[in-house]
Amino acid sequence: MTLQQPKITPKPLPSIAEYGPHAIEVQDLTFGYNTSASSSMVKENSSNVLHNLNLTLPTGSRCLLIGANGSGKSTLLRILAGRHLTQQPVKVLGLNSFRDTKLNFHRAYLDCDWGMTSIAFVGASVPMMADIPVHKMMERLQNSYPERRDELAMMLGIDLNWRMHQLSDGQRRRVQILLGLVRPFKILLLDEITTSLDVCVRQDLLKWLVKESDERGATILYATHIFDGLDDWASHLFYLTNKGTCGWQGKMEDLEVYKELKANNHPAKMLSIAEHWLRKELEESRAKNEYEKAQYAGMELDPTDRQGGYASGRNIPMEETTTTGGVKRQGRLSDLMGNAGKMDSHR
Repeated sequence: MTLQQPKITPKPLPSIAEYGPHAIEVQDLTFGYNTSASSSMVKENSSNVLHNLNLTLPTGSRCLLIGANGSGKSTLLRILAGRHLTQQPVKVLGLNSFRDTKLNFHRAYLDCDWGMTSIAFVGASVPMMADIPVHKMMERLQNSYPERRDELAMMLGIDLNWRMHQLSDGQRRRVQILLGLVRPFKILLLDEITTSLDVCVRQDLLKWLVKESDERGATILYATHIFDGLDDWASHLFYLTNKGTCGWQGKMEDLEVYKELKANNHPAKMLSIAEHWLRKELEESRAKNEYEKAQYAGMELDPTDRQGGYASGRNIPMEETTTTGGVKRQGRLSDLMGNAGKMDSHR
């Protein structure tokens, strides 16, 4: 659907200096999450997710990121998207991926968590369910690129008058893609973003991304477990092992197993390659009776952490005392009311 709204001239995007042949450069990256929930900082520790990782992608490439669940694909994409600070500098378009905010105008990052984060005091996830039409979502951005918006809306089958609170998960996912791609990008990071799309829309989106890469020189890194229609889509491949290390990276044409499958006209080349690598990891893990760690394994709640003032009433420093009796607070309602220790006297 095309909307008749006045076009807004987009503000000039911050310029980026010449950065050389590689749009993404990662050198000897080791990264792990802090195992304490009391801090939002991330640092290296004994349970690193990524180990001595190197990755280079030339401008205009389309790279498939392959790896088992828990291998660190999402972590790597979040680092490239500037969501995590690393000790080793990570370069995107020649700039520091975390510190240089100019990248936010040239980089797009789409994952499956959009609008699904639990909201404080609501008690549940609220996946963009406000009663507003699609064309009012990031309205100025949409009106800055109306032709591009209409092209994406047509391709994704979006009615711009849809009300957000009435949409299904698949429809909401398409709106997310529309809003994420409406501004022209130089770097696109995709994390399993096509899982809710039907087969035809997914194929149309993949073709559109090829056009973006070929015509505008956009660099795309796409992590997925769905390999339908991807046999000839990627120019590069990066295999991330379940140990968080690089298993293989390079041009598709340099991968021997791919050349063999292509020569034999195999009907599912990418699926076969992924299964070849991941099946071996799975069998080794089964033989050792090893399992991937739970996402938040090792996270410990610090009862003294106020979490910037948004912690629950239980998170009160234990060393604080009342003015009478010197009874330590235990984080109970009576403590908040100034009656620390009163209940104990009735036992």
